[in-house]
Amino acid sequence: MYKKNNRDNQNKDFKKKKRARKDDMFMYGNALGVKVVDGNLEAALRLLKRTVKDSGMMDILRDKKEYTKPTTLRRKQREDAQRKEYIRRINEG
Repeated sequence: MYKKNNRDNQNKDFKKKKRARKDDMFMYGNALGVKVVDGNLEAALRLLKRTVKDSGMMDILRDKKEYTKPTTLRRKQREDAQRKEYIRRINEG
């Protein structure tokens, strides 16, 4: 008889993990909360990072870290608008 290779034995013992769906990890009533399903901490952490990034919470916290004067905010908005208009004109023609 021929000898089975190691790979065949490994494939028998290997069970495919069921992938947790995003809906299963979502915590209702807690906007930034995430549940760990089947001990899959990596997937829950990825989802948490994505939800925090998409919510804009980190940007708000970064902005509120120090006080910015209203004139500084207006100047920044004006500069951003000028830059945006400049880029639009370059791309247009």
